[in-house]
Amino acid sequence: MRQWMLFVLLAMVVALFVYAQKEKDESSSAWSKTAPAADNKQFEQILDYRKKGDFERAVAVATESINGKQPDDFLLQTTAVTYFQWAQADHVNKEKWITLAVQYSERALKANPTDPVNTFDLGDSYMAAGMNLGKPSGCPHYEKSLQLFEELRASPALQGEWGTIDGQRVRLLPYRQKLDGHVKNLRLLAAGCRGFHKAQ
Repeated sequence: MRQWMLFVLLAMVVALFVYAQKEKDESSSAWSKTAPAADNKQFEQILDYRKKGDFERAVAVATESINGKQPDDFLLQTTAVTYFQWAQADHVNKEKWITLAVQYSERALKANPTDPVNTFDLGDSYMAAGMNLGKPSGCPHYEKSLQLFEELRASPALQGEWGTIDGQRVRLLPYRQKLDGHVKNLRLLAAGCRGFHKAQ
């Protein structure tokens, strides 16, 4: 009897651990975008150049037209991230790279405006730009970030228990939680920005 109870207790602990790990994995992967199969080769090259600190070549690969096909939203956002990394490595031209990062993130959303991940990524890019530029230069970026995050909060696509994001059926709670966390951080970062409207 005692062994049976220990077995049940162990099974419950394992089940709780698995559930907790699943919750953690869902939360960390929320708003992450999977590279389309057609972009895999380019994406691997981009990552390789980034690791070497060769951001110029990484951008060239990401923005290259392949067989007449222009970069899709995934590669455009990848270009944005690359420019943000370049800004961290090159402080002299930091503002230039941040400006380009935001522009490519805007292009990614324009290329595929129906994907909520692109909206989140642009909001994230505005917030990152604001952080890098500091106050007061970054304040307008915080305002734009908040506007996009609030639009996502109100989006029907994020309501309910389950939804489809990036072509996958997913639990929406981790997405809402991560979004709320970003809004909370944004309020703190933008504190003191003149005319900044706090999210409710």
